[in-house]
Amino acid sequence: MTEEKKELTKDLLTLSFKELIMKMPFEKITVKMITDGADVIRPTFYRHFQDKYEILEYILEKEIKDKIRVLIENDMEDDLLRLLFTCLSKDKEFYKRLYLIEGPNSFDHLMFQFIYDTLLRLLNKYPLKSPAKLQILSRETIARFYTFGLADSVKYAIMHDITYTPEEIAAAYDYLIHNSAFDLVEHPKI
Repeated sequence: MTEEKKELTKDLLTLSFKELIMKMPFEKITVKMITDGADVIRPTFYRHFQDKYEILEYILEKEIKDKIRVLIENDMEDDLLRLLFTCLSKDKEFYKRLYLIEGPNSFDHLMFQFIYDTLLRLLNKYPLKSPAKLQILSRETIARFYTFGLADSVKYAIMHDITYTPEEIAAAYDYLIHNSAFDLVEHPKI
């Protein structure tokens, strides 16, 4: 099977999965339903995916990770949040349903890991501005600190029908990332 045909088959299975998840909960979707929708037999599914959770990984890879990776490789990190929110906003109802999936292989977990890996990659790509002030924190610790806030914020924006544009949301979070929480509020001088 050529690589192109293999990719086309994966895309057909993914499309079938997307149509199903818009009609029913993830837990009720079976491999047979996915293969019937793609008009292939069950063994074909297992040649491409281990299970339906692996389709989630494929969707994240193809629709978000690959695009973000291109930005990072081309030193265009300033557009990273805007692209992330744009990708999710384009198909908001679909991603909302993915965020409802629970368990260790959930989309929420996959997105958390993706954001963590991306932030760690950026922290390793660029030098820290104040390494002496941060010496007790590893790059992994810093990445986890920001990942918790950003991953939860991304999920919140999708799940709560935030009406701002991806550009506005990205600009607000970019501002937060570049400023301390204490810089955002008026507080008396001590």
